[in-house]
Amino acid sequence: MENNDTIKEIEVSRTRMILKILKLLFFSIIRLRFYIPGIPEIKVDELNNLINSDQSPLILDTRDAIEFYGRGGMGEICGHIPNAKLLPIFQFTPNLVHLSSFKNKAIVTICPGGGTSLIACEIMLNAGFTNVKSLRGGMNKWNKKRYPTTKAEEPEDSIYRIEDANMEPLWGESELVDGKYNGEVDKTLDARNLSCPKPVLMSKKTMGKLEIGQILEILTTDPGSKRDIPAWAKVTGQELVSAEDNSPNEFRFIVKKSIK
Repeated sequence: MENNDTIKEIEVSRTRMILKILKLLFFSIIRLRFYIPGIPEIKVDELNNLINSDQSPLILDTRDAIEFYGRGGMGEICGHIPNAKLLPIFQFTPNLVHLSSFKNKAIVTICPGGGTSLIACEIMLNAGFTNVKSLRGGMNKWNKKRYPTTKAEEPEDSIYRIEDANMEPLWGESELVDGKYNGEVDKTLDARNLSCPKPVLMSKKTMGKLEIGQILEILTTDPGSKRDIPAWAKVTGQELVSAEDNSPNEFRFIVKKSIK
């Protein structure tokens, strides 16, 4: 009788093991599908450990100044990681020249949820920076772990010139309602009910399959996409034709492929 019970217990254990393996495989496939291949990431725990060691990296925060300095903004997470430098995604590429001395040094890019920071990371890698990582989960994850932030406003917190801050309008709530696009679209990407960074990463992947001049329609519900999609379009040279509020919780972007 004992032997039979032992056999049953072994069978149950094997079943549980198989289920765990299948679960791991499932999430691995999901991650490979949504994340940009070759763009390295760092977890918040790892970054916190590095900051508290003698190997602290240069931290580039790609959000806007309003959120960085803790004055509110589009996201709920305000303030920044101590010693982080402000380099908004809309001013990112032109200001890389100021970082030439960091070409081979450790750099971490940050945004609210981990989407825009992946774009920034990819830009830097393409520009020849060799040791750049994106913070997985962004400031949302950092705050959930209750790691330290500051709202101190000091000039040295910014990589780009303070006077440049108002040269170009940041993507804001008022700019979302920009008329309805009623033209034809070549591809519709339904990224609704997906959280950051999935909408922007799926947009990048889908756009890669289109031809120059074709139109991509992107539907999202994640508030972070209101920043991520326009930022991705701009820094990659695609044309943002329209950005609209379909409803209070749904957003529609029309992007024309202008460059491979």
